[in-house]
Amino acid sequence: MGISTYEVMYIQARDNYPYNVDECIEKLHYVIAADSEHTGAQFLMGRIYEEQLEDYKQAEFYYRMTLYLDNEYLPAYYQYAQMLINRNRVDEAMKIIGLGTKVPGADMARFACLSGLLYEKYEMYSTAIDFYTTAKKAAMNTHYMYRMDGHIKRVKDKQRLEKKSKKKEAKEKKEKAS
Repeated sequence: MGISTYEVMYIQARDNYPYNVDECIEKLHYVIAADSEHTGAQFLMGRIYEEQLEDYKQAEFYYRMTLYLDNEYLPAYYQYAQMLINRNRVDEAMKIIGLGTKVPGADMARFACLSGLLYEKYEMYSTAIDFYTTAKKAAMNTHYMYRMDGHIKRVKDKQRLEKKSKKKEAKEKKEKAS
């Protein structure tokens, strides 16, 4: 049994993304028309709507469709959670991360990093550092560990800025009170 024509088209679409979006979309339409349950095509269409068109409702539709069709399709968990974090939808992002961590073969370092981003975004810096440290421990390559070091350094810099800002505010209040 050989690879079907629409599988070849999907591979071509994947190869074209993000360099030739027009051709990628054309091939994805063909694949989805031939097989509306093709999880890879649904997921890639979601990425196009998110990253190229900034149509987050459509992107969410495609990510949800991907997870509906295959609740073990890990790339959709990572991408969907990242989009939800960027869109300030904390509770939903936490839910997707929680579900994703239960999928066999899940990259726990990646989910810990996503959790760190979520907490960092909401200025819960100590918790963010804890998650980045967990991600670093779970990392399976040196580059990823260095990346987590960068995240931890950035968060610590933000903590210092926050402390300076609070000291400055306290000093100004004290001066006004005098």
